[in-house]
Amino acid sequence: MRKLILSLAVVAFVSFSLSAQVSNSEKNVPAKSVEQQSIEKKKKAEQQKLEKQRLANKQAQNSQANNPNAPIATFDKLVHDYGTIEQYADGNCEFKFTNTGKEPLILSNVRSS
Repeated sequence: MRKLILSLAVVAFVSFSLSAQVSNSEKNVPAKSVEQQSIEKKKKAEQQKLEKQRLANKQAQNSQANNPNAPIATFDKLVHDYGTIEQYADGNCEFKFTNTGKEPLILSNVRSS
């Protein structure tokens, strides 16, 4: 009885495997692993996010270009050269800016790099 059940299980497994291989070969498309699919989804989501940011930046630039009273951030310096830094030295640097526009300057989503 055990041999019969085991034989049926093996036959079912082999037939299922062959049918899966035939369906993949008929499509002429290589099967993608779950990891590849998740990586592709992440890349697509990142691309969509970047595209939304680009669109928002472009809209903000257009609205500022049309407004002569728009806020303007003027920095005292744009680059800071640290030179050679000793170990455990303080690496802080301040960038000072002023609003030279006529409307209030609102800073949002500020991040350092």
